[in-house]
Amino acid sequence: MDAATLLQTLYRAHREKRLADVLDLLDADFRYVVHLPEEALAGADKPRNKAETAELFQYLMETYDFLSYDPGPIIVTENQATAHPQIRFRHKKTGKLLETKLGHTWTVKGGKAVALDERHDVEKVLAFLKSVTEDQA
Repeated sequence: MDAATLLQTLYRAHREKRLADVLDLLDADFRYVVHLPEEALAGADKPRNKAETAELFQYLMETYDFLSYDPGPIIVTENQATAHPQIRFRHKKTGKLLETKLGHTWTVKGGKAVALDERHDVEKVLAFLKSVTEDQA
């Protein structure tokens, strides 16, 4: 499977909350880095392995309704790919909505995703998480 098809399939499985299918598309040595400050996500900037990524994805799937998750164009250059997913999530407990764009840089080899570097609109994410925390207090 070529890189663009792999990532389209991966994004679709993620949007549909089919975690097992997502994990099948990740290499055994997969590495995931989320560029957020520690107060937004514990262990934020540290690389996560495949098992840690699975735990984080499971948490997100349990905590949020994925209203939209559109990767937009996927640009592939050799074994690197970039996408800028537009997401719209609803926090299940508070009903609060997060609408933002992510920056994804993927590394793909042998028909599997081997790494994902994810960037966020940090101010938007922090404001959203603060509002969620305040509503749950």
